[in-house]
Amino acid sequence: MKLQKVNCILWLAVALLAAAACKKDDDDKVSPSLNGSLSFKVPEYVTPGYVAKMTPTGISHPDGKGIGYYWKVTPGMTSADTTRYENGLNSDGYETDGTFTYWFPDSLGTYTVSCYGFAKDYSSSYSSKYVTVVKGGLDGSITGTGILPKDKFIEADGVRYYYAMVNGIYWFRNNLANPAYGVPYVNAEAMSDVFGRYYSYEDAVRACPEGWRLPTDEEWIGMAEYIKNKELADAYGIIPGIAADLMADIQFNQEDMWEYWPAVGEITNRSRLAFIPSGYANLGNRSSDGSFPAASFFGVNEYSVFWTADMVDNEEGMAYYRYLISDQPDMQIGKGDIRTLGASVRCVRDAE
Repeated sequence: MKLQKVNCILWLAVALLAAAACKKDDDDKVSPSLNGSLSFKVPEYVTPGYVAKMTPTGISHPDGKGIGYYWKVTPGMTSADTTRYENGLNSDGYETDGTFTYWFPDSLGTYTVSCYGFAKDYSSSYSSKYVTVVKGGLDGSITGTGILPKDKFIEADGVRYYYAMVNGIYWFRNNLANPAYGVPYVNAEAMSDVFGRYYSYEDAVRACPEGWRLPTDEEWIGMAEYIKNKELADAYGIIPGIAADLMADIQFNQEDMWEYWPAVGEITNRSRLAFIPSGYANLGNRSSDGSFPAASFFGVNEYSVFWTADMVDNEEGMAYYRYLISDQPDMQIGKGDIRTLGASVRCVRDAE
């Protein structure tokens, strides 16, 4: 082979290697990011058929140019919906801020809402949120209570409360959801008649329907002892071995809530009261309109917490509450601040 031909082959090989290296550099090049962080607002929990209008905010183009947005909801949408192009117009040629409107289905469950902000030569900005469709009432998100449509009930403020007699006293079988008091879970009104509301003691003493009231601690003990047919409460107020009789195989949107623990044993719901592990709340400060906008929530799937009617002697601003823990067989007693602890309520009244 002539030297000239060899040199041509070598130069060709070098050129190919250089081109490959350049291509690799191009592939590894990271596009710059848009300014800011993309965000939008949507409730965590909504009712079937809820119409959500979501507007993207938080990002801008480094050169002051326009940004486009597209959205997707899964499951549900098979393709993304572009609500705004980089020139600020929608598909019909009108000015738009990228707002996306979505009608959530009647199917209970959790959906992922995703939003993307895009611009030429820049990497996309992304944000997503989970939205859960829930429903209150007997045929809603909470199942496994053992309550039947034919069972005794009252209606108050648009909510149906079922009740059962235990030890000569009628007890609510679902948590109080009086919209005039307390807060729903994560301040999402869709959850009001699902978990019931979380009340300060100050509100709990006023929230039961007319003719009903908070149960005293003595009535809590009497209810448990009636179910077990023996004296139970010890010197510390603990009611041993009653948890499985108060728990039910509760499901929230078809997901089990009470986890099985050997110490508790098989859940029986002998009481027919079907306690829900809806946790508790730190209500924070009450605003001028009576709401608790900074409330935080804890212990869902783990705790069931209820106010008693009894204040704590010699401890100003404190009242007693009763609670269950998922992995313990006993009903405990605790003391909480009457203004900031948010607990559930089961109302009672004397049987006729």
